Amino acid sequence: MRAVVERMSGQRVAVLGDPVLDVYLYGSTHRISREAPVLIVKEDARASFLGGAANTAHNFAALGAKTTLIGLVGPDEAGHELAALAESAHVDASRLVHRTTGHTITKTRVLAGGLHTRKQQMLRIDRENDRPIDDEEKARLVAAVVDAFDDLDALVVSDYGDESLTDVYVDLAARARAAGKLVVVDSRYALGRFSGVSAVTPNEPEVEETFSLTLKSAEDARVAAERLVSELSLDYALLTRGSEGMAVAAKGRETVMLPAHGGHEAVDVTGAGDTVTAAFTLGLLAGADVVDAARLANIAASEVVRVMGAATCSPEVLLREIG
Repeated sequence: MRAVVERMSGQRVAVLGDPVLDVYLYGSTHRISREAPVLIVKEDARASFLGGAANTAHNFAALGAKTTLIGLVGPDEAGHELAALAESAHVDASRLVHRTTGHTITKTRVLAGGLHTRKQQMLRIDRENDRPIDDEEKARLVAAVVDAFDDLDALVVSDYGDESLTDVYVDLAARARAAGKLVVVDSRYALGRFSGVSAVTPNEPEVEETFSLTLKSAEDARVAAERLVSELSLDYALLTRGSEGMAVAAKGRETVMLPAHGGHEAVDVTGAGDTVTAAFTLGLLAGADVVDAARLANIAASEVVRVMGAATCSPEVLLREIG
């Protein structure tokens, strides 16, 4: 597995999906407002991070992949900030499609507390994409992906639920598959529409919604992973189960149930699915067996959930944990 980790470096990946700018406002609270029964937060600091598909791309770059981010951003300050953050994280943002109107998807979290206390999240404010994609933007988005095919080893679809874009993602995933690329999909609400791709990496709630069922046991998870492979005509399905580990299903093979790596208690699971997708995809590209690729994803996920907020895993950490 050490050789697999070393071969991850330089793999060429494009992440197609919904880029999100995650903004954290940190403050302190001292008193109640006279205007309403709410706490007054004095802003002390602000920090921005890559979220959504941009966080997925960040995870690929952190593991050494040559990574391109493709998606829609608005003409606003958040769009420019997201592109700048991507470039600073060694993610190629040149294929982002900048809209002439509309918003970049932004999630602003307000964290505050009293003096010498740990800050807690008090509020989240979301700015969603408020305008469906138009024909000109669709053409630019399609061209950005198709024109990159010659320089790609894999296309990863990170579909966070912008309904106006799902049709485009499904079409481009099919085109990439037809072009012989490895196509891995992480879709929050439309998993069942990505038939015929190489692999999917859902969590249990996403599978429950796809099949309209409730997963109550490891056996349920095993059966669900096998259904994904069979009914969506996949090569592989990696079903993440949080603290219960993973189910790894593959066409023509017995499903393997992996326990969660390590005994660490999760601090924050934000973005862990993005880390799983990145490590699993790169493992496959680097020549790992599907179960070994899942083991690498398992290790990577166990590391990022120990950190507050979306985090990434490095090759050095993987090598240390393998050792």
